[in-house]
Amino acid sequence: MSIAKFLNTGRIKTKLDAVIDNTNAFLVDPNKEARLKKEGKQPDAKLLGQYELFDEYFPIKQSDDFRLLEYLLERNMAIASVVANGQEIPQTSAGRMLKVEGQMGKLAISHVFTEDDEIRMHELRHSNSLPQAFIDMLFGSVDGLQPRIIKLANVLTAMVYTQGFVDFTDPRTGTGMRLRYNTYPELMLSPLAGNTPGNAVWSDYVNANGILNLQDHARAFYSINGYYPDETLMSQDLCDDLTRQQATRDQALDLGIIANVSGTTLPSTVSEKVLGEVAKQLKIPPIRVYDAQYEIEVAPGQNVRGRYFPSDSYTFLTKGAQKRILGPMVPLLKIKVNPVFSLNLRKISKLLLLKVVPMP
Repeated sequence: MSIAKFLNTGRIKTKLDAVIDNTNAFLVDPNKEARLKKEGKQPDAKLLGQYELFDEYFPIKQSDDFRLLEYLLERNMAIASVVANGQEIPQTSAGRMLKVEGQMGKLAISHVFTEDDEIRMHELRHSNSLPQAFIDMLFGSVDGLQPRIIKLANVLTAMVYTQGFVDFTDPRTGTGMRLRYNTYPELMLSPLAGNTPGNAVWSDYVNANGILNLQDHARAFYSINGYYPDETLMSQDLCDDLTRQQATRDQALDLGIIANVSGTTLPSTVSEKVLGEVAKQLKIPPIRVYDAQYEIEVAPGQNVRGRYFPSDSYTFLTKGAQKRILGPMVPLLKIKVNPVFSLNLRKISKLLLLKVVPMP
């Protein structure tokens, strides 16, 4: 019996489909914690933390279409006019529909089953009960492909918000993905490396003024969009730099958040609570620390860790302005074995494509 036939036998396929469907539903659910609690499971904060930010700001929508066709409504929100009695009421447009078309980018991964795996399946085909370790290996290897695809989608999404474009070359395949978006140069922040006037490296605690940098950036954002961002995303390292800057302490003193008691020395570092209060009073979007990492295979059996968001910069985030779409793919996912054959898993195929919707 081949692996293909084994996995498509009634008792195995039913279980495998259920596992894949359950993981699919979990990955696209924006409220994973509530879902796990409803299922009677104890949520793992470390596991959910990696998905939480992307679920909150970049929700996933699934589609069966192979080409992206979306319509965005651009509303006309200009105020009304003053008219005299008997005067004709001026007319204006309600808005316009923007048609967005595009193709999908293919995100995929597969596992290899060896000839020894096939022999083991042959031995177990008539067994009334399969060893749990074998079930975990078989189902887990297939089901484990789905989170890896979503994590790659998250890596690409983070690139959009940190640099305004996607420029990613896969180390396994050598295939690149290049996406360009319409951005405002004044809103795209370069790494805080201290190489431009007014942009002193934040670890220069005497001369840097990160609070002023954030204020100016938030005002520039408001000038263009007419509203302030919801949050400021940064690494713990960058947040620590802010708490240690003399300019932050000076701002806290000026605002009356901390006091300079006669005969005492001010601490060299303010707390994150004080930093948050400074940001609140100066209309800086609330600071959110995010340090999640992922692993990427740069060579067979050689993995290195990467960060979704860089540690030397920050990002403004706003809810409701973006979405991600997952669609189908052709050919379907193939699980390779030796001797060579392929197994189509239609359930997984829906997860393998990311449609990126450039927002106007």
